[in-house]
Amino acid sequence: MKKYTSLTEIQGKLAQKQLKIQDLLSYYFEQIKNNQHLNAFNEVFFDSATNQAKLVQQKIENGTSGKLAGMVIGIKDNICYKDHQVTASSKMLDGFVSPYSSTVVDRLLKEDAIIIGRLNCDEFAMGGSNETSYFGPVKNAVDEERVAGGSSGGSAVAVQADMCLTALGTDTGGSVRQPAAFCGNIGFKPTYGRISRYGIIAYASSFDQVGTITSSISDAALLLEVLAGVDEADSTVSSTAVPNYTQNLTQGGSKKIAVLKETIENEALDPEIKEAILKA
Repeated sequence: MKKYTSLTEIQGKLAQKQLKIQDLLSYYFEQIKNNQHLNAFNEVFFDSATNQAKLVQQKIENGTSGKLAGMVIGIKDNICYKDHQVTASSKMLDGFVSPYSSTVVDRLLKEDAIIIGRLNCDEFAMGGSNETSYFGPVKNAVDEERVAGGSSGGSAVAVQADMCLTALGTDTGGSVRQPAAFCGNIGFKPTYGRISRYGIIAYASSFDQVGTITSSISDAALLLEVLAGVDEADSTVSSTAVPNYTQNLTQGGSKKIAVLKETIENEALDPEIKEAILKA
């Protein structure tokens, strides 16, 4: 099976009946098996993911599937999923089964995403290299002698090595954006309060935010559209209406990207990185 880089591709194949969810899920299971040495997954949810795949396939055939039908996604191991283990990659929580689901998990499942497993991270999300996990370090798929970044290193490598289409991480001070950059993915940290933190094992509650790691901008926009919005379980969530982020991608006109001058002119910046940024 070819590597898919966006949900649009997958949903096109599903609509044309050239692909079934179960076959797609089996492909990702095989990818995980073949890449165990990268140590991206702390656990694969074989049973629940397989059951969800069957349900989603039925809904596709009935024309009642949600926005994320066909999206196989991994979640960082600090995001609660009812009746599944969650450890924050710490021995302290090894074997702990969550009694409830986080808001982001509920919203993923409501739109028919398939959660394939929980992803390795720095212990309690406290790190920037994914070397502090009780389950061992995560290796960068491009060069196993280099770190994957952290703390959401497992999320970044899982997408990088095609073990799932997309992944959720959490970002307190760069923990989605930095590993995504290290692994060549799209890492997106929404504004604080845009997505509910309910059901996230906290590091620093006034900074923590759920973020996404994807291979396409369209998937990042769609996930934000699904995950954002008011949640009475988290009083810090913004009450601002959620825009149609997917539709916004098609709007014309020039776009302005801000870059901190201090970072570009910093002597510690790798010349190759600086050149790539200035040419972009």
